Amino acid sequence: MSSNNVKIKVKFGVNEVEIESPLGSIRDAVDAIPSIIRNLGTNVKMAENVTAELNEQANAVQTKVQVDVPEIKIEKGDSLSDMIVKMFKDSWGKQSKRLSDVRQALETYGLSYPKQSVAVTLMRLAQNGKLRRFKGSDGEFVYTAASTLFSDGQQVTSDLQTNDSEAQ
Repeated sequence: MSSNNVKIKVKFGVNEVEIESPLGSIRDAVDAIPSIIRNLGTNVKMAENVTAELNEQANAVQTKVQVDVPEIKIEKGDSLSDMIVKMFKDSWGKQSKRLSDVRQALETYGLSYPKQSVAVTLMRLAQNGKLRRFKGSDGEFVYTAASTLFSDGQQVTSDLQTNDSEAQ
């Protein structure tokens, strides 16, 4: 099974249906279950109940996949460091994030920054105590929100803004 596929197994009575589908088309696969069950001669009402339950599970899976993006409001004058601080203030930033995770999150908001710019900004935020930086098990740096980030207001120090403009 591919890491992007979802496998659903439904048992009803002595019958069992197993469906494997890419995450993007899981809803189509779930919609096919009632016809499969009808072909097996099982009660249609039971098929509708199973479909409703699987739809809930599919929604939960899709919600879980989409949760890994920070919910931030980007304002016109925000610098790269401002946006990264906002991302790490969100619950998204409480778990370790790699440089690639930060760049991917920025890209979900339509912001494309060079890898080096993001790396330097992350390093400077760590140096200024806004983020914690440490090496992960594979030797790559990972970042988490520092506890001071949650006690500070929304304002980023002028040093960070100066450093951010120098990095670009």
